[in-house]
Amino acid sequence: MQEKLEALFDTLNSVLPGKVSYGTRDGLEEDRNYIIYQELSNRAIVYADDRVVAKVATFQVSLITEKKNLGLEEQLEASLYFMGYEFELLSEFVNEDSSVNRVYEIKQEVF
Repeated sequence: MQEKLEALFDTLNSVLPGKVSYGTRDGLEEDRNYIIYQELSNRAIVYADDRVVAKVATFQVSLITEKKNLGLEEQLEASLYFMGYEFELLSEFVNEDSSVNRVYEIKQEVF
């Protein structure tokens, strides 16, 4: 699982170098555009001989921008697509400070 998280970090960091964090905004307080990612679940889907042989890991990626930024959104989506990630846009909303959150979900099989 560690290698999947590292690969996802590398992909996200290629979009916003130095502005990517796992699960928290710590260290990104000064940045107006950043990405937060985290693992939401890791569920068994296939069993053999009473053992798990395959799981589905679910990751959430949140792109937070100072204002609506179509170029950065397209860059993130293109990077995810190019690196083979299947993703879905879950939501987009405006925060109290007028920044924009765009939330994606990625599912991957883990063997």
